Amino acid sequence: MTRPHAPWLPAAMMVASALMATLEAVFLRELGSRASQAQVLLFRSGAQLLLVALSATLLLRSAALVVRTNRLRTHLWRGGLAAVSWWCYFMSFKSLPLALATTLTFSAQLFVILLVWPILRERVTMAQLLATLVGFAGVLVAAGIWDPSTLDWRVSYGFASAFLGAVMILITRSLSFTERSETILFYMALVVFVSAIPQAMLDWPPLDAALVGWLSLMGLSGTLGAWWMVEAYRRAQASALAPYVYTRLVFAAALGTWIFGDVIAPSTVAGALLIVGSNLALFWYLGRTRAATQ
Repeated sequence: MTRPHAPWLPAAMMVASALMATLEAVFLRELGSRASQAQVLLFRSGAQLLLVALSATLLLRSAALVVRTNRLRTHLWRGGLAAVSWWCYFMSFKSLPLALATTLTFSAQLFVILLVWPILRERVTMAQLLATLVGFAGVLVAAGIWDPSTLDWRVSYGFASAFLGAVMILITRSLSFTERSETILFYMALVVFVSAIPQAMLDWPPLDAALVGWLSLMGLSGTLGAWWMVEAYRRAQASALAPYVYTRLVFAAALGTWIFGDVIAPSTVAGALLIVGSNLALFWYLGRTRAATQ
């Protein structure tokens, strides 16, 4: 008989995940251009591989359970998408203010709604479509797309990462029915790690102890953030965790201002409010609809 977890634990895990994801971006900004994208990808994926190996040793007692799969082609396809998505994601956080780059990441959930029918043939309700349109309006406001004179083309990194991330979410949903979480995380990190090796051979700036430290902290925080998010969703429904997901915006705004002196543009605040508001309103509406039909 499994011991029930404390009701506050999933929420605490989601907040901790949001903090770790923000710290990953902080460490990435500290690295700046002193480390190449290949080095960032190697350390980030390497940390995930080490955590999966540690989990297999301590929890599963067998590495074979992690490697075993009948869906290798799907894992490799998802890993290839992750390699491109992570590259764009890290470029976004290297070049944009933390609050803006973080706001752009939430467009992944909006892309999921648009892609869920053509990919998984799942029905999309009018409420979901309306919330998605409002959310996308928030993304466009935050990015400042209405004013070409002030538009920063580097927001395209965030959009590309979010779109590919949405496709990965849908593939992960399919994999989760047959695969362990450790297996999904292992193959994704393995493909990213291998794909970064040729890049590293072409671009490998020298690393001193300080850079290795920043890269290690970046890899560890990002991996812990991803792991805690998976564990939070394993213990609670997405609708219950939705309010805590957006604590990442608070962490990004606070740390970006405090550490880097980022100035949060009014458009970023307005866009974030539209995105968060539309998603929370959708979760509230769907929860009320389900309760009424029971």
